[in-house]
Amino acid sequence: MSDRLKVLADSYLDHIRIAVEAQDRGAPFRDFLDNWNAFNAQHEHHRSRGDRPRWFNNPSALARVQMLDALDYRSVGATAILDDAARDPVTYQRRYAARDRDVKLVVDHAVPIGVIVAALFAGDVELTRASIGAYLNHWYRLGLLSHHEDASLNAQGLRAAMPAGWDRENPFARYEAAGITSAHV
Repeated sequence: MSDRLKVLADSYLDHIRIAVEAQDRGAPFRDFLDNWNAFNAQHEHHRSRGDRPRWFNNPSALARVQMLDALDYRSVGATAILDDAARDPVTYQRRYAARDRDVKLVVDHAVPIGVIVAALFAGDVELTRASIGAYLNHWYRLGLLSHHEDASLNAQGLRAAMPAGWDRENPFARYEAAGITSAHV
């Protein structure tokens, strides 16, 4: 990581610390955490050529393969979409352009942002750059799901919550509770 990227990543840790110390629950924590991750990431595909954060809502299985491969978790459903796209890119592109939900991919925060932020406000994390950074390095994980798997999370009340009885060990517990299977390679 370049010195410039480290300074930018650290600045977002400072934003987080200041917002929590000021009890500003309305602060844009999603932006703070996602931008911290983009600047902290070893993978350049989280940043544009000008080093601005890049985020991928409804990512293309053809255009973002490197980024998608670098995510922390990939479901069986998402892997099937990626495989189908590689096998028949013309059909995939037609269905993607038509917004066919059967080929839609979702990049998801494995531990919801609200859960991460709640722990910061609860005092579970010392409010120093090093402690907040270590906490985020442990809990900030991105998963790749199919649209249908994401809908299953939502239907089971796990859109923004960890499952009841979460052991606070497994960042992917939401997926397991919803019956979403990992295709980790």
